Amino acid sequence: MRQEELKVNIQEALIDKMPTCSFCKKHYKEPRGLTLFTFDGKSIHFCSSKCQRNLNLKRDPRKVNWIKREKKMTKAQKEAEKKEILQEAKAEEEKPVEVKEKKEKKEEKEEKTEEKK
Repeated sequence: MRQEELKVNIQEALIDKMPTCSFCKKHYKEPRGLTLFTFDGKSIHFCSSKCQRNLNLKRDPRKVNWIKREKKMTKAQKEAEKKEILQEAKAEEEKPVEVKEKKEKKEEKEEKTEEKK
């Protein structure tokens, strides 16, 4: 369970460091795209020239069809997703235990066969 939480925290930290496109709100890696600095001191990030052109044309990002937005989740949906993640983590933790038990049984059988000889 802790490993899953750590993985999620690391991914969130990486996403926080990555710039977000001002038009489509997509996270992208640093050397890609274009960053503009205004005279007010604001920085505007674009992941592609397509986003830059659409912003210059004063298009509304909510009305453009090619932008995929994450749907807002209700509290019940968030809780269900957390439960699924926890169940997957528990299933992963149980697998190595079963393997260890099988190995121990094999070792016991081998010891018994050696004692008989």
